[in-house]
Amino acid sequence: MQPQPGRVEAASRAHGFGVDSMGYSPSEMAEISELRLPADRAYVVVAKRAAGAIGSVAGFDLDAVDDLTIAVAQAFENAISCLERSGFLTGQVRISFKHDRRGLDVRVRSTVSHDAEVGARERVQAAASVATQAEDAEVAAATDLALRLMGLFVDDSSYRVDERTGGLRVRLTKYRVS
Repeated sequence: MQPQPGRVEAASRAHGFGVDSMGYSPSEMAEISELRLPADRAYVVVAKRAAGAIGSVAGFDLDAVDDLTIAVAQAFENAISCLERSGFLTGQVRISFKHDRRGLDVRVRSTVSHDAEVGARERVQAAASVATQAEDAEVAAATDLALRLMGLFVDDSSYRVDERTGGLRVRLTKYRVS
């Protein structure tokens, strides 16, 4: 049997290459993805990769994805720093990505499990060093600067440190250019 010129094209279309895909229509609802990572600086690479991948899926260009990746990495690092300054040995950083037709909203939040913290404190009997007030003020100023700097890479940002738990909440928003 000899191949006929029109048959290859028809076969390709039957598999979805030449026609609109059959399936769910595009939704106006926001898509939400959440990532929970240990509060360990080694996992910053995971946070960066996730931010880059989700930024690409959300339709941002390479420069916008790079900016988003930098901002998420800074938020992740600062979330860990806030836990450390509060004296916690364990913790978790939650990164939530919500994208819709307007853009991408990223929320970074550090939390501590009471049970995990008690267990870590029992295992690790490290002597706590007492920082002077001047050192505390210096660290707080550096953290504030780092958090403000992170906002330069996105269109809108806000953050809040919980005085009671030492947890950090960061919101980063990157809008699509129309």
